[in-house]
Amino acid sequence: MRRHVITAGEAVASEIVVGRAMLDVLVEAIVASPHTAAAVLCQPSTHRIADRIAGALAAAGIRASGYTLPDGEEAKRMSVVESVYRHLNQQRFTRGDVVVAVGGGSLTDVAGFVAGTYLRGVSVMYLPTTLLGAVDAAVGGKTGVNVDGKNLAGVFRHPELVVVDVDILDALPVRWKEEGSAEAVKTGFIADMEIVRRYEADLLDVDLEEIVNRSVAVKASVVSDDFTETGRRAILNYGHTVGHAIESSSGCSHGDAVAIGMVAAGAASHHVLGFDGADRQVALLGALGLPTDARSAHRDAVRSLMALDKKRDDTGLRFVLLSAFERPEVVTVDDATVEVALDAVGLPSDPDALEEVSR
Repeated sequence: MRRHVITAGEAVASEIVVGRAMLDVLVEAIVASPHTAAAVLCQPSTHRIADRIAGALAAAGIRASGYTLPDGEEAKRMSVVESVYRHLNQQRFTRGDVVVAVGGGSLTDVAGFVAGTYLRGVSVMYLPTTLLGAVDAAVGGKTGVNVDGKNLAGVFRHPELVVVDVDILDALPVRWKEEGSAEAVKTGFIADMEIVRRYEADLLDVDLEEIVNRSVAVKASVVSDDFTETGRRAILNYGHTVGHAIESSSGCSHGDAVAIGMVAAGAASHHVLGFDGADRQVALLGALGLPTDARSAHRDAVRSLMALDKKRDDTGLRFVLLSAFERPEVVTVDDATVEVALDAVGLPSDPDALEEVSR
C-alpha cells in the first residue's frame, strides 16, 4: 500500500492510499474516526460493494445508510443533488457524520458537491471504482454538477480519505480501462512521461497499480502547490477545454472526450508553441482504443459550449498547451488557434456535413 497526501499549507487536506484488498482499510478508517454515522452513496453498478461497506460499518457500530444515484452524467443534476439532501435529512445527518462515495468519477463529483454544501460542509471519503475516478476525479477536491455546461456549479471539497483498490480496477471491463487511460496519459503528457512510456509498451496490460500511483503523485503535488486553481493547477486541464464541450454536445464519455480534446490541444500546441509531439499523442491514444476525432459532434455547438468554459477570463479563452512533453503552459488563444484545434479533430462546420458523416 502506498500513501499520498494533498496539503494546504502545513495541514493535510486529503490522504490517498493505493493498494489491493482495500475495503477493510476504508471501513477501519471510518470506525477509527470521530464519525458516528455514514451515508454510503453508490451507483447501480457499485451497490454490491457499497452494501458490503455499509454492512461492515453497521457491524462495527456505525449508523450506516445506503443511497443509489443514477449512473454517469445523469447523476450530476441539481434534482439528484436535492434528492440526496432529502435522504440526509431523513437520516438526521449532522456535521459530525461522513458521506462515503463508492463509484466512478460522476458519483464522486456529485457526492463531493453534496458534502461541500449540505449543512455548509460535512466530511466525505471516496472509494473510486473506475480508473478515471482513481487517477483524476476522486483526487484534488474538485466537485461539480452540470448546469448548461460541464461542471459549471461546484465547490472545492477535499475528501478526508480516498481509498483506491487496484483489485477493483484490474477487474474493470476493457472499455472502462480505455476511458480511464485518457486521464492517465494526460498526466503523463504534462508531467510524467514514464506513464506514457509504460502505456506505449504494454497498452491496456499496463501495471495499473504503478499507473495510479504515478498519476496520483503528480496530481497531489500540483494541487498542493495550487489548492483552488488560481495558477499552476490549470495544467491538469490539458485537453479539457475542447473535450468538455464535445462531451456536453455529443454525449460521449468523459474519457473519449478528453482523448479528442488532447488531439485538438496537440494541434494548437504545434500551431502556437511549435510542439512536435502531436503525432505521438495521436498514435498512443488510437492504440489504446480511444477516439481521435469528433465527427459526430457539431462545430457550432462545440464553439458555443467553449464560450461557457471555466477557463475563459476577461482576456479570452485559455487553452493548456505544450511546448514539449512535460512542459505545459496556459495560453490565451485567438480564433485562428481555436479553428486549428477543431480542424484537427475533424469537426464538421455545417449541418449538411454532420448529416453526411452520420450516414
